[in-house]
Amino acid sequence: MRLAHISDLHITDAPGTAGLTRPDAVTRARALMADLSAFPDLDLVVITGDTVNDARPEEYTVLADVLAGLTVPFLIVPGNHDDRALLRGCVPDRPYANPDLLFHAWQQDHVRVFALDSLSPGEVGGRLLPPQIDWLECQLARPFDGHTLVALHHPPCAAGMGRLDGPILIEGAGDLGDLLDTETLPATILCGHLHRPFTARFGHSMVWAATSTAFQFALDLGAPDEPPTVTEPFQYAVHLLDDAGGHVVHHRFPDL
Repeated sequence: MRLAHISDLHITDAPGTAGLTRPDAVTRARALMADLSAFPDLDLVVITGDTVNDARPEEYTVLADVLAGLTVPFLIVPGNHDDRALLRGCVPDRPYANPDLLFHAWQQDHVRVFALDSLSPGEVGGRLLPPQIDWLECQLARPFDGHTLVALHHPPCAAGMGRLDGPILIEGAGDLGDLLDTETLPATILCGHLHRPFTARFGHSMVWAATSTAFQFALDLGAPDEPPTVTEPFQYAVHLLDDAGGHVVHHRFPDL
């Protein structure tokens, strides 16, 4: 299976007025959808939150139009810049397991993905509350012989980025790690939020964080303040998951 991971589109309907977000963020997002759609034999795209910048209805209208350019099946979860009801309205055809939260499961052959909702309204950091942890525990208890992936917006562990490491997953990370450590194969956690690509070990699991098409922070390890933005080339990860337990990750640098 071939799975691509992207995050933090920060779609806006008012280019040039959305803080750190680049004025060409929507144009770049459209180009990314075209690149993903053209990638050979891609099975799934996982989008880990902050789909829009200011959680306004007009932005979700633009987001829906951007996503219409993606011809590959996709999973999407909310980030701290999202509005649950508006995102659900934009992507209503998902098997959501809760009337309010947006967590759900996806499975095909030897790969299953649990899309989690770490949005905590009014907070930059994220939370996985007990009802969602309980649901995940029940899902993981089902017999399964293959790859387990978890998608959420907030990283469950620090990335050595100083101030940016404060508002990550501030509740539920320990419970998440304990559950995933029971898996036969090391689980894979896909996230975003920090606007930098990084890889980390979290218990027995591996964390893969995606960067953003809207803006990227400079690599400033341990910085006491928010790092400046940089114009480094954008990249996204493509995960190759085979039925013998093999897991290879490649990085693509599309021309946006």
